[in-house]
This record gives sequence, structure tokens and C-alpha cells, in this order.
Amino acid sequence: MTDYWSGSITFTGLGSGMDFDSIIEANMTMESYRLNQMEEWKAEWEEKVDLLEELNTALKDYYLSLESMDTLGEFLIKDAQSTDSSLLGVSADSDALEGSHTVIIDQLAANDLHTSTTGFASSDDVVCTSDEIFRLTYAGESMEVTIPANTTVQGMVNIINNSSEFGGDVRAKLINDGSEYHMQIQGMDLGEDNVVVIEDTGFTGFLPTDFVNTQAAQNSRIKVDGYPPGAADWIERDANYIDDVIDGVSLTLYGPTDSEGEIVTVSTNSDEVIANVESFVEQTNTIRQIFLDLEDDGDDDTEEVLSANYGVDFVEQKLESIMSTRGLGFRVFDEEAGTGDRFLSLASIGITTDSDEDSSTFGHLVIDSEELEEALEDDPDAFAKLFAVDFEGETDSSDFSFDSAIDGITEPGEYEVEYEIQGGEVVWATINGEAALVSGLNITGAGDTDASGLGLVVNNASDGTYDGTAYLKQGKILEAIDSLKEMTSSEDGYLTTIIDNYQEIVDNTEESIDQEEARLELKRQELVRKYSELEAVLTEYDGIAEELSSAIDQLE
Repeated sequence: MTDYWSGSITFTGLGSGMDFDSIIEANMTMESYRLNQMEEWKAEWEEKVDLLEELNTALKDYYLSLESMDTLGEFLIKDAQSTDSSLLGVSADSDALEGSHTVIIDQLAANDLHTSTTGFASSDDVVCTSDEIFRLTYAGESMEVTIPANTTVQGMVNIINNSSEFGGDVRAKLINDGSEYHMQIQGMDLGEDNVVVIEDTGFTGFLPTDFVNTQAAQNSRIKVDGYPPGAADWIERDANYIDDVIDGVSLTLYGPTDSEGEIVTVSTNSDEVIANVESFVEQTNTIRQIFLDLEDDGDDDTEEVLSANYGVDFVEQKLESIMSTRGLGFRVFDEEAGTGDRFLSLASIGITTDSDEDSSTFGHLVIDSEELEEALEDDPDAFAKLFAVDFEGETDSSDFSFDSAIDGITEPGEYEVEYEIQGGEVVWATINGEAALVSGLNITGAGDTDASGLGLVVNNASDGTYDGTAYLKQGKILEAIDSLKEMTSSEDGYLTTIIDNYQEIVDNTEESIDQEEARLELKRQELVRKYSELEAVLTEYDGIAEELSSAIDQLE
């Protein structure tokens, strides 16, 4: 008996005793060689896609991590201390210069407080039996509210505090002195200009004479390093937090000092800065090791990802270039003139690539700790700028100065500038040999050039032709972040483009596999049909043979 059906096909050949299943499978094995090749091909490209996606993710993680130290404030950690932190609190950012300052505090800034002498036994006592107006001026601005009849003293507080007229600039509260409740009106801003003046509206119990100015609005007053020198002269602010007197240093005033004042000391936190450098190097080496592992992997398909596609090679070489070349917009230091940048590259502060193939750190960035610490001690600001300066501009000429640049538009680097002055105005200018926009004494890079958005201002308006170089600096961390974002962009990043191309190959191969599987299924069905017919014929012949054999036996 013969058994067969479509879908899951079984063909036993029991009728004839022939193993047609094995014959069909042998035929199908021969027919499936193309399918096997396609499936292997698909698996290889899927592996490549997975590998590139892992690399892309690692690069994204790299730049996201670098963003935690991509400003001078985050990278160059400065410490500030006060000789008495209970009177003077201090903090410093990267703009602060190392050194000490003497700060004398004469008085703190205060807000205006007026307390009513009218007392109430309970907060529920009624303040008026008919509608009344409560009016005042604050910082020269008049404001008022209506107090309805039968309003309690607590209700009046609520009306004032919820009034859009007062807008939160002036607030009220109740003070219990142990026997009575008194209303207090307070201006919410510090400084001598923010004075509260209660107006006379005939509101009994809340007239100007019913209030005492228990705290007068006043400015804070300090001297810094003996300035201003006059005994009656002070630096005044309408706040107790002052961050615009000493560059990079913020002062928090807590109380008056004696005439000697307090000493503020600013220093670079070398341990924190070195830790930032080590973190940067460690993260960079993590990425370098990924590329090294790809190159050393014994899997030929994996190696092919790098050897067969220029895009991946470009990513690796671009990152290596950033770490080994001069910082964008940095210029050689002129010892005699004191101009330029003390540190031009990572190598200038002791960070180099290990080129010893027998070394365990081959291909990694390595740190010469002694050279690194010496560079940091020599010039902390220049050290930090090599890593984290962001669009700082300067020129090599006193005739013109850097004015502005547009982040994301203007490219960091060097710009050769040439221009002519006639009648006290710029009549023409070029930047890197391309025509620039001019207006008065201003020069701006044209929108269709690399200098787009670069703004320069002329200082010397004497007639003549001038030239020089403008520099727009970008630190290594910022340069790496910008390149990494470009490489990993979900729209047109180098790796994204490669991944999309490889995925297209996978998808096309998948379609081919589907078509080949459909062809093979038809082939299998055809073989089953053919061999089932053969089985039927053989079975019929077997029956005839048995009948003949039986007839012969009967004749005997």
C-alpha cells in the first residue's frame, strides 16, 4: 500500500517494497544546494548587521559618556575655600584663577518687612464690617485689593496672597506674639529699591501709622581685595549671592565680618582633573579595543566587515586621527610673545598611542603620568582647553578681533583673513580666499562657505590692506563628540548607512529564500506525484505477477 499527502509528505512505497521516501529526499537534497547557500549567505550578513549595530551602540554610549565632561566647567574642577564658611560661602568654576582674595562683608541684603501694631485675639476675628481697600506701593508700583465686609484677619492674609494684583511680589502672614495675632507685610525681593509703603485708605487698623518697619530693605555691601578703598564706599548688590565681582568665583553672604574680612582661596583640584583625563582615555581605549578585536577575530566573516567596507575603516581612522593630531583652531605657542596655545595635542601632555605590538596595551592610548601632571601644574587653563574648549575665538593680529561664531554652523579651525580699509570702512574682505560679507568695520563669513557665521570686527580703521589669521578652537572631547554624532546619526551616519545597506541584502536574500522554498515545494510535490504513479504501476504488475504465479501453480 502507498501513503502520500501534500504539506507534510510521507511516501513509504509499501506496495512495491521500494523506499521511494529515500529516493525523494536524495533528490531534494541535491535540489536544495542553492537554498543552503542562500541561508548561509543570509546568516553571514545578519551577523555583520548585528556586529555593526553593536559597534554603533558602543560609539553612541561613548559620546554620551563624554558629554559629562564636555565643558570647561565640567572638566577643569576648581576648589574654593573661605576662612569662615559660616559667614562667607564660596564656590569656583573653570574661569576662576588660582590665588587668594580678601572679602569684607559690611551688611547683608534684606527685604522690607512691615508688622502691624494692631492685635487680634484670634485669626478668625473680623477686620471690617464693610468693604475696605488695602493699598500699598512696592518698588514704586502701586497695588491694591478689596477686603469684603466681615472678612477675618486670616481671610485678609489669604486675599493678599492669592491676589493677581500683588502677583507674589508682596505677601502677608500672621505672627502670634503669644497673646495676639499681628499681620506682617513683606516684600519678597532683596535690595534697597524694593521698599513697601503702606497707603492711607482709611482702613482702620491697617493705616500707615498702624505698621512698624521691622526690617528695612537694603543692599548687601562688600569690599574685595581692599576695593573700593574709601571707608564709606562699598560694592553693593541686591542679593546675598554674588557671582560677578571675582571672575569664576561665587560668594554667598551669611553674615557681617570684622574689618579684617575673610580669605577666599582658589585652587585647581588636580585629582579631579586627572580623574577626568583617565576616564576619557579609558573610554577611548574601550572603543579602540572593539576595533582591535574585530581585526584579530578568527572569524573570516567578521574580519570582512572591516576589510570590505571603507566606511568602517573611515570611522576607525577618524577617531585615531582626532587623538593624534593638533586640536582644531590651536596655534603654536610663541614663548617670546606669550601668544598661542601651550598644548597643541594629546601627545604634548603625555598621552600617546602604544605602538609596541608585543605590548598588552598595543593600539591603546597610554598616559605618561609624570608628564601629564607636570603639564597640568604648568598651565591648568591651557591643559583643560585642549580637552574641553568650545568655540573660543582669537586672532594673531591686533588690527582685527574675533567677534562671534554660530555653533553647529561655523567650523572650528584656522581662517586666513584679508581685507581693505577705505575711508574708515571695510570695502572688501576674503576668508580663506572666498569673498566675505562686509558692513562698516564688520566682516562675516558668507553662508555658502566653511567660514559661514564667523564674525570678525576691525579695530584699526586706518586706510590700507590687512591680513592675518583667525582661530576658532575646539577641544578634543568636543571634536570627538561631533564626529561620533555624525558617524552614528540615525539619518545619514556612516555606520547607519552601512547597516541599512547590509540589511537590504538580508531582506533581499530572505525574499530569494522564500522563492526558492516555494520552488522546492513544487519540486517535492512533483516527485511525490511521479513516484506515486510509478508505485501504482509496480503494484499493479506485482498483482499480475502473483496471479500468473498462482495460475502456474494450479496447472502443476
